[in-house]
Amino acid sequence: MAEFEIVDDFTYEVCLLPREKALGFVDHLNSIGIKAKIKESYSGHYGVFVTNELDMVRAKREVLRFAGSPFDSSFTKASWEQGKTVRNIKEIKSSMYLPMAFDITSLTTIIELICIALYVISLFDESWVIQTFALSRQDVFSSVTDYYRLLTPAFVHFGFMHIAFNLVMFEALGRPIEKTFGKTKLFSLIISIALLSNVLQYCFMTDNYGYFGGLSGVVYGIIGYCGVLSKREDLPDSFMIPRGLLTVSIIFILLGFLFSGIANLCHLGGVVIGILWGLYDLKKKNLF
Repeated sequence: MAEFEIVDDFTYEVCLLPREKALGFVDHLNSIGIKAKIKESYSGHYGVFVTNELDMVRAKREVLRFAGSPFDSSFTKASWEQGKTVRNIKEIKSSMYLPMAFDITSLTTIIELICIALYVISLFDESWVIQTFALSRQDVFSSVTDYYRLLTPAFVHFGFMHIAFNLVMFEALGRPIEKTFGKTKLFSLIISIALLSNVLQYCFMTDNYGYFGGLSGVVYGIIGYCGVLSKREDLPDSFMIPRGLLTVSIIFILLGFLFSGIANLCHLGGVVIGILWGLYDLKKKNLF
């Protein structure tokens, strides 16, 4: 079975596939004389790499054939001939052109499903979702059980583009954190960022009749965390974020103060908390 190796000679990327399909596809390529390896990428996918342009062209042809007939026995024959099988994991799969899979037991996926569930419910009864999970300056915490609402606004969204942007960014950055450092680290980041950024927004809201929600405070916090922590030299390639993303995000936060209807303090509080988390972990000797 193919191994998870990062070899400098394998610099030509062919495609991205879920783990099981990537392993089988690489074995198939090697069986027909195309030297190939895989390495982990974002969102639970793996990049298939070859050593030269000619092999890349040949491999891409095999990708097209694979996409048209993913269950063709020729793609699994190589692995079976080696007497090896691929371990099954719980995942949700898509029959799209490039199949997508993600672990339904991961914290990243659970957070995304909570956001999606509340958004779908809001399409039928938005007022109930807002009154139960969002946060307004008018809200009074008369009992201990009311304080859950300092956290839940992170899961409430008010439009398709709102939830789409937040979940795309959360998926791109949250999952690598979970896979690199574990569920506990990601959980600590989400809870601390969501609580502190929501409290900051709540305390300084000027519109007594407005309400706020969204995962953007957490997203900005994770951007701040990843932007600082990416300065470490011992991180895997899958954890690195694009250069300048943190700088651009801070610029957008500052520009947001020029407009109304944006939870700017939540965004600002999120990125500051994320940066502080990043600075703390940046100095750790044993982070993994």
